[in-house]
Amino acid sequence: MHPPFWQRLAWYACGALVLLLLPVLKYAELWGTLGRQQKFALLVGLGAFGAACLLSLLVDRSASWAAAGRALVRSFAVLCLFLIGAAIVAISLPRYLLIPLVIAIAVIVPLAISPLGLRRAPVAAAVVLTGILTAYAFASVSSSPAMERTTRETSLSTAFYPLRVTVRDGWVPKPATRGGGLTLIGERILLATGDGHLYVIDAARDAFEVQALETIVPANREEFAKAFGGSARQPARSREWRGLGPPAVQTWRFRIADVLAQVAGDQVRILASHHYWHEAQQCFVVRISELTASLSNLEQSIPAAQWSTLFESTPCIPLTGPERMRAKNPFRGEEIGGRMLLLEGNKLLLTLGDQGFSGIESHQAFAQDAASDYGKTLLIDLATRQHSTYTLGHRNPQGITRTQDGKLWITEHGPQGGDELNLLQAQVNYGWPKVTYGTDYGSTAWPLSEDQGRHSGYQQPVLSWLPSIGASDVTALHGELFPIWRGNLLVGSLSTRSLYRLVIDQDRVVVQEPIALNQRVRDILELPDGRILIWDDAAALTLLEPATEQDGASLYATQCLGCHTIADGISHRIGPDLMGIVGRAVASAQGYDEYSPALRAQSGVWDVERLNEFLHQPQTSVPGTSMAFPGIVDAEHRKAIIEYLQRNERIDKRGIATK
Repeated sequence: MHPPFWQRLAWYACGALVLLLLPVLKYAELWGTLGRQQKFALLVGLGAFGAACLLSLLVDRSASWAAAGRALVRSFAVLCLFLIGAAIVAISLPRYLLIPLVIAIAVIVPLAISPLGLRRAPVAAAVVLTGILTAYAFASVSSSPAMERTTRETSLSTAFYPLRVTVRDGWVPKPATRGGGLTLIGERILLATGDGHLYVIDAARDAFEVQALETIVPANREEFAKAFGGSARQPARSREWRGLGPPAVQTWRFRIADVLAQVAGDQVRILASHHYWHEAQQCFVVRISELTASLSNLEQSIPAAQWSTLFESTPCIPLTGPERMRAKNPFRGEEIGGRMLLLEGNKLLLTLGDQGFSGIESHQAFAQDAASDYGKTLLIDLATRQHSTYTLGHRNPQGITRTQDGKLWITEHGPQGGDELNLLQAQVNYGWPKVTYGTDYGSTAWPLSEDQGRHSGYQQPVLSWLPSIGASDVTALHGELFPIWRGNLLVGSLSTRSLYRLVIDQDRVVVQEPIALNQRVRDILELPDGRILIWDDAAALTLLEPATEQDGASLYATQCLGCHTIADGISHRIGPDLMGIVGRAVASAQGYDEYSPALRAQSGVWDVERLNEFLHQPQTSVPGTSMAFPGIVDAEHRKAIIEYLQRNERIDKRGIATK
């Protein structure tokens, strides 16, 4: 029987479409976000399937099970040829693509020329299922990488400042992986994303501009992903983030950790810390790469600038063999550390995480191994490129800063609990993995600790967080824009999506104020004018500054709260409780007996007009009043405060709200 041409095409189209949708289903993003190797692999798969289908169309003229068998043999021969060709040109097909490709060639090509394939019901079912799969795939797409630029403003209350929060989404294309950092480059800002792209940011108050630089940090992320049949792009699904499923190298954790700019005259030296994969030795290291360009002509000079290697860690870490880490995922790319700080004397301080080699899932415990660079802070001479160990016993230092008194502070991740703030002292051992205030994941103890819940025998952390906050960057505030915060530390959090303001007194944390941002804070930078810029894992840029256009609550807090409260109408301070003030008789607050004679002599009630007049010029409105307050000039501010007072209701002792 001669099979209808349209039915065969329907089978082949369904198979090709399913193969085409596989990357979308896996990463919940469209094909444009795929790395080059992933795109080539997809083309090989589609080419093999298309060639097998075309050959069957040309050769198989009648439908029978014998013809289906011959089509199966030919199709596998075609597949083998394509796989051999791909191997010759160094293209490997990831497992999520290879297995469905084999199934498609083994089932769809023979089925289209079989008696079963001639029936309309199976064809209709295949078309419907493919349509459902297509709808599901596109519904799961998180967002296009070419996001629309948006800017939104909100406000936050903190202990001493109402904050104006400006969040810019889509100004930086979504990176392929998390990580990266911010640094000042002259009067502007340099951003490195986790996948190595560089952007220069002009954050002037009257304008905000982001421009991509025509260079990329030389972290060979695609080569690393190719070596293990993975992807350089992070998954969109939590299952893969949590490492569920079969063992696999999480290749998308290969990243750029930080960036610094060292300016000398019109020359700028850009330093970037990142993973690097040695293909020949089949192992990875952490590098610092550098390039030099003109500061005044940065955008034009940087494309011709060449990257070179300033530093490379030892040993080179394999992911296979006896020296590997034993785990479902033997690559802990998130434990890179990689933060950098410039010091006097042309020195650089670099933090390095232990890469997961704690002695539990590995034979080595890098942080206590003098022959290893990992789990340390390293002092690097930028002139000679020589380095030495500055401190040891660290797990994953994610932030480093220096206060005005010259003291060095780092933040680092603990295991399950036990994130730390540490004050660095040269040649001091901070104890990891021998001691920690945390525990092993899924456990109530740390296996290597001889004294559970203690930090005995090693330098104590200044602060340890339980549960973990996922401590990221730390920065010391030096500017005058937040005078009360001057000298404080700001610590970013990945887990609680917050900032933590730490007040340090005699090397002790005496105040810890959480500031909720609802963002996974990756890096924090204080700008020259004192504003605070934050880079987060959603690729948003957030500016924090004291609120100037304040709402009624913040205006009341700054203008009135020192003398008045709004509680229950009888909780007086120096001035009377203002609960229910609008509509209340002048000088009539219950239990308040310190009104001036001038105010007691007034009659009537506090209506909106009278309050506005009094708040504008108290001494003019009521000559002789004891209210030592110059007044509020801005009419909009007075209006906002009065509306805030009107919104408050009085709560009596029974808990009933009354006006």
